[in-house]
Amino acid sequence: MDESMTHDEPKTTKTGFSSRKAIFEGIIGAAMLFLAFAAIASSDVSAIGTHFYWSALVICFALVTLAIDRLHPRKGSSLARVALPILLHWVGVFLAIELVYFFVGTGRIANLDTGLTNALILALGTYLAGVHSNWRLMLVGVAIGLAAAGTAFLEEYLWVMLGLAVLVIVVLVLGSRRPSSATPAMADDF
Repeated sequence: MDESMTHDEPKTTKTGFSSRKAIFEGIIGAAMLFLAFAAIASSDVSAIGTHFYWSALVICFALVTLAIDRLHPRKGSSLARVALPILLHWVGVFLAIELVYFFVGTGRIANLDTGLTNALILALGTYLAGVHSNWRLMLVGVAIGLAAAGTAFLEEYLWVMLGLAVLVIVVLVLGSRRPSSATPAMADDF
């Protein structure tokens, strides 16, 4: 009798880990979308009152980008080597959002335009973070951009954002599942 058959300890397989990682990434993607959509919706009510929220949101997205990059590390990449470009990227996004509020304060941009402008900046920043870090962030960036576009054209924008969020979460979860024939190196590459 094979020795592995005599032990009753459950084996942890790569598939189980991949499934948990896919669920985790789906939850993280959903949280990112929910926070961004809440910022867009709340900016409609009080543009100036959401200044702190948008600034904190950029910091959260930067930390999530670092975490997702660590979930899917590239060969030979260390946290110290990857963190600086990611942090510089998100400092640029942060400063762009602060500049929007400067323009609002000087009367160059109307309060009503703040949410859409910030959403566009966040969408572009998230998409580009995905280009340079992990493709899953690209999907989140596209969803935020589509939500901003939908908000500009539709009155009942919450339903549009909810639909986009569900679609992106499904793609994130399904995209994170590895086919049984894929090697670990193939599955994380985009």
